Amino acid sequence: MSAGGPVELCAFAAGDEEYLVDLRRVREIVPAAPVTPVPRAPEFVEGVVRLRGRVVPVVDVRKRLGVAPRAEGRQARFLVVEVARQTVALLVDAVVEVVRIPRAELEPTTGLSGAGGPRVFLGVCRSAGSRRGTGRLRLLLNVKGLLEPSAPGAAAAERLRARGAGTP
Repeated sequence: MSAGGPVELCAFAAGDEEYLVDLRRVREIVPAAPVTPVPRAPEFVEGVVRLRGRVVPVVDVRKRLGVAPRAEGRQARFLVVEVARQTVALLVDAVVEVVRIPRAELEPTTGLSGAGGPRVFLGVCRSAGSRRGTGRLRLLLNVKGLLEPSAPGAAAAERLRARGAGTP
């Protein structure tokens, strides 16, 4: 990440962890709705949903990152984002907060992606003010990378490597 002014990020929960996406990509946050499955779609694509008259693909962030399945009864949310001129609904457990941090506090996660795999994480930062306590790390997601195919388990392995790289 280059030095510069502050950056605004949207924090959301998937399992016991919190992740970040660039707030400029977020279009809206809505309660999760019934999803229509799509045959032969990648495992992490739940299907499609109609939002505001448009058919939008739904990506289950837990599945994509190799996080344990969602507990029944939890109120999930769609974090609707724009990526490469396409609208995508990210299925997340909860939207936590919007944070504004100095760009310098984001550390790159270069070298953590597997050979030839998509770059799922752009950076890592301490979670100052996080509902789960200070000192924890939050990974900044590359929304475009979430949509690219990868080897099974690659995102989960990258997530673990990124967490290890950010520890002091």
